[in-house]
Amino acid sequence: MSAGSSGHWGDGSGSDATESDAATRFLDVLRELKADGCNLLVVGDAPRRLFTETSGSLLGGTEERRYRLLAVTDASPQSVVERLPDPEEMAGTFTETTEIINHASPPRSVVDAGDRPEVPTLDDISERRVVDPQLAGLQAEIAESMAAFNRHAGSLGPTQLRVGVDSLGALFEHYDDDVVSRCLQVITGYVSDYDAMGHYVLTEPYGSERVERLVGEFDAVVEVRAVDSVKHDHHAEERWHVPSHDLTTNWLPL
Repeated sequence: MSAGSSGHWGDGSGSDATESDAATRFLDVLRELKADGCNLLVVGDAPRRLFTETSGSLLGGTEERRYRLLAVTDASPQSVVERLPDPEEMAGTFTETTEIINHASPPRSVVDAGDRPEVPTLDDISERRVVDPQLAGLQAEIAESMAAFNRHAGSLGPTQLRVGVDSLGALFEHYDDDVVSRCLQVITGYVSDYDAMGHYVLTEPYGSERVERLVGEFDAVVEVRAVDSVKHDHHAEERWHVPSHDLTTNWLPL
């Protein structure tokens, strides 16, 4: 998980001790989410590249063996490879640990990089394309991939499986809201069953009507925004909302 430095917590109005308590509380919540698995909604009024960056962070680094399942609806090949770890540093191979489920409309490959040398790693990743009138096919492919990873791992550990859906916006453009909501309920249920960590990209502001309707379906909402790197020592920030703990952090460096 991405998390900022301990000096950026709380509501910005308390003492150093209060901010320290807020930081400790949030780190406890993060540990709880990682221990039990979780589903995270990633939102914000931000450039698309920041969602790719956040997605890459939530898919996990190379410090331990992970399995990664990325369901894409409108992501580019370049954005897919940018969120994956260096194959020379990760445990295992992309063939063993990574899968793309492609629900793009119109259908197009995200792993066929052609002659582009900047995306060579995608050639080693399995891509399963789905054409689905009611999203049942997408749900089935995700369930099958999770089960296959679980068999390969000999039982997955908490958050060892990382799942991403990028983005929900494309699904809402092509399907009724009720259909997408039912699909999300099924997928988040699968994620919970495997104690996995799932994240779902929706490129809309946190206060939008659609985000407000979806908040209750997720364990937390990660809000991202761009900032002026000249005024700050970073180019982007995130803010976590965890309604079940009545917790909202300050803006943290992404």
